[in-house]
Amino acid sequence: MSEIRISPESQAALVKLLIKLKLLAPDILAHSPLPECECPISFYARKGQFDEWAAIEKVATCLNIPVLQVERANTEKLMLLMDDPLVRRVGMETWRGLRAVPFEITESDVTLGMANPLEMSAVRELEFTLGLKVRIGIAQEAQILQIISKQLNLSEVFSLEHILNQVETDLARVRVEDVPKQEQGLFADDLDSAPVIRLVNKILWESVEKGASDIHITPEQDRVLVRIRVDGIMRELLTIPSNLNKPVISRLKLLSGMDIAEKRKPQDGRMRIKTPLSTKDLRVSTVPTMYGENLVARILSSELRRLEFENLGMNQRVEKALREALNSTSRVVLVTGPTGSGKTSTLYAGLLTLNDGTRNIITIEDPIEYKISGITQIQVNHKVGITFADGLRSILRQDPDVVMLGEIRDLETAEVAMQAAQTGHLVLSTVHTNTAAGAVTRLRDLGLKSFLMASSLGALVAQRLVRALCTHCAVPACEEVMMRCRELGVPTEHILQAKGCRECSNTGYMGRTGVYSYLDISDDVREAIRTEQSERELERLARNSLFLSLEEAALEHVASGLTSLEEVERVIGPIHASTTRHMASGTKSSTTDEHGSVHGRRKLLIVDDSEDFSGILQLILQNEFFDVATAKDGIEGLERIYEWKPDIVICDQMMPRMSGYQLLQKLRADSRIRKTPVLMLTAADSEESELQLIAGGADDFVSKSSDKKVLVARINRLMQRSGV
Repeated sequence: MSEIRISPESQAALVKLLIKLKLLAPDILAHSPLPECECPISFYARKGQFDEWAAIEKVATCLNIPVLQVERANTEKLMLLMDDPLVRRVGMETWRGLRAVPFEITESDVTLGMANPLEMSAVRELEFTLGLKVRIGIAQEAQILQIISKQLNLSEVFSLEHILNQVETDLARVRVEDVPKQEQGLFADDLDSAPVIRLVNKILWESVEKGASDIHITPEQDRVLVRIRVDGIMRELLTIPSNLNKPVISRLKLLSGMDIAEKRKPQDGRMRIKTPLSTKDLRVSTVPTMYGENLVARILSSELRRLEFENLGMNQRVEKALREALNSTSRVVLVTGPTGSGKTSTLYAGLLTLNDGTRNIITIEDPIEYKISGITQIQVNHKVGITFADGLRSILRQDPDVVMLGEIRDLETAEVAMQAAQTGHLVLSTVHTNTAAGAVTRLRDLGLKSFLMASSLGALVAQRLVRALCTHCAVPACEEVMMRCRELGVPTEHILQAKGCRECSNTGYMGRTGVYSYLDISDDVREAIRTEQSERELERLARNSLFLSLEEAALEHVASGLTSLEEVERVIGPIHASTTRHMASGTKSSTTDEHGSVHGRRKLLIVDDSEDFSGILQLILQNEFFDVATAKDGIEGLERIYEWKPDIVICDQMMPRMSGYQLLQKLRADSRIRKTPVLMLTAADSEESELQLIAGGADDFVSKSSDKKVLVARINRLMQRSGV
């Protein structure tokens, strides 16, 4: 797209509007002519003709457009939008010439903040170039230029070609600056930094931006391959010349607190980086190879709220059972699965649940991945004799209520863990096995006595991580997939498959969610462990406690449209009908009634006249394994309540034909449906509104602008309170 600048015609039109609003004198241009490419509002504000923000507000009111401001809270979002491929198609110089920046991009339109909102010819050209409808808001010119200048600087700093062009001449002066070893800001002094420093920052920044969990820097004969793992899948980030391997690795090693002179031995380290997105902790490991040192960095989020059960994809049935197990004492709770299946995250979620200040919690980890306030965390150190077993013996004299072991690897650790449980402690740990029942076999193989296991184990959890379908582009599954699901006994109403779009980098998936198989150690299972029964027998007995295999739990996600059958079989392996026979036989709730509802699932009715809001909420709640129906107003909602008899009603307060408050009154007046719990959605928080809802019989209320996780938590709390 050719470069666009503010046109004289639009400048003159804006000056006329300012005169009409009596902000400028009619003869202003004769006394103070407007320079070319200057925005009239900012120019005449600097001349003292009016207050700039007051003028912006008046123009916005006159044109009926919003005022868009660049604030600290939205700067990071705007910087990310400026780096969007769609925005880059226009070019930074064009945005600067137009004095415009995008504030929001959706599937159908883009909202621009413009210093001159009357630049309509440029808007029409942008609509053609972007292929989206352009909506206009007015913004301050200085704030627009600030965002564009930052993006231009970052583009230059992080351009791989720009960095590599300087390497040959600057490599001699490349050195690692004096920076804190445990904390590095990616953008501090980048413009004056050596090229290798900027190259390392580029690798770290792009990895975090793309949501990577790991960074792999692999030297080869004639190049260095930099790859990242996103949602469990490896993808290439960039390739750099082989002569940059040593300086890049040295930079990362120093930041991680390693010895940069030692290149013959494996090393481990940690560092913390700050990006515009968030602060991240990195666990770094290096090993020598034939072409140089290979480095892998695990990216850990410092935001512990992501480790809560609600954010792990754990369904309500498993979460409730696991919480009950965590509230017990004198038991061992084991989480099983291969490397990278999210076991540690589940353990930390359990610790956060238990960390309420009433318990003494001590962990022994190798390594410590997350630092949690209020918990004593110990790092395994074989050089000084701190192993899992020895550390556990020592901390039992520290009066712990809860003990977490990073992993049970040997017989000694297993025996001490079981003995700790028998003396009244709750012990959490992990074992590398493929299934929940496989943990029993693994402990037997280590030499642990069956009677000791039977008396100590409390619960076994097996888990995997599968990619979630992108909500922007997922499409109904093809007939071949539908037939396959029918063979497996999976309901096909909501089954989707991946397609790929700009939002998900054409992968069809965005983010990951957990698949959990929970095996409760009931009395029958405990006796089977003591008598050394097979894994299959343990699982058969556990079905009395609603046990589901990993395959069955994963197919629940497929049935709800959360992930695809292809993704499930990629992670778990081929699934056969014989494996999922319990789904069809009724052990797992998968059959439907005459209304299409899944037996055993909690039924929710959403009554809201906004199709967009109710559609999004319906998808979120279906992913939480609720059976969800919708109604567009109070009249239709009342009909659905009589017909469908939902377990809970989620109702908007303001609707046409019959408001939510009127629906609530009719519902409470009818003895047949009077006890149905109702969660009211309000547009704004006010004491008057809350009092009216309480008086009308609402069980709870929440603002529609609240985070969806808050809404789901309120629904679950209301369910529990109502005994659903």
